[in-house]
Amino acid sequence: MARLKQYDKGYLSGQLDAAENELEILYTILNQMPQEPHSGDMILVRIKDIEEFLTEHGRLDEDASEKEWSF
Repeated sequence: MARLKQYDKGYLSGQLDAAENELEILYTILNQMPQEPHSGDMILVRIKDIEEFLTEHGRLDEDASEKEWSF
């Protein structure tokens, strides 16, 4: 049982690392876009989903997301 919990912790940690990397890439793409996306654009939807996931697991401050990108 303890072994499974160690695996789950490692798996979640890997997911969180991947989400942080993806979020950084999406912020870069967003900042390079020539025009402001609208609220339903897939890039903004994905960023919001990742931010919520990272915030839920303590890897992102709630205020940090708005500092990364702005239009």
